[in-house]
Amino acid sequence: MNATALEQKTHRLIDEYIQRLDHYTYEQLIQQPAPGSWSIGQVYIHLWMSAKGFFFRKADLCLTGGEGTVKAQGKNWKGILVFVMGRMPTVRVRMPDQVAVEPRQPESIEQAKAKLMEIRDIVTAYIRRLPQADLSIRARHPFLGYLNAGEWVSLCHMHFRHHEAQLKRIEKEFGW
Repeated sequence: MNATALEQKTHRLIDEYIQRLDHYTYEQLIQQPAPGSWSIGQVYIHLWMSAKGFFFRKADLCLTGGEGTVKAQGKNWKGILVFVMGRMPTVRVRMPDQVAVEPRQPESIEQAKAKLMEIRDIVTAYIRRLPQADLSIRARHPFLGYLNAGEWVSLCHMHFRHHEAQLKRIEKEFGW
């Protein structure tokens, strides 16, 4: 894994998400296409929450050898497939109820931008820690098996890419 390339492509992707916000009014940002479906703003909050509270929390466990990490296990077949393809499947995924969280609406377009800038900075901080990381230390992903710190950072990028299709579906639903 080339950490510099990962940082650059993740920054570009986050920058695209931030620039995309300039094309919406706040009312469009929080408009849900159907009851129970997410607005564009909720997708943005989900990306921030999952990056900060899941991907980078797990990366940190791997970097520190924290509780629950292992050395003897790796990715399962789904994890191997995701990393060979370099992307998550474009199918819709419903999270199990015990971990599913309904993202709140952003308070403003500026807040959504700030949250993505926060993730952009976190990406840089973690990428800079990877060269010293013991990549044999892994933390469990509920669907993909055990991932090391670099794989968790890479999965964060894939997760942003995965949600591009959802944003396009929402825009198409409204005719934007």
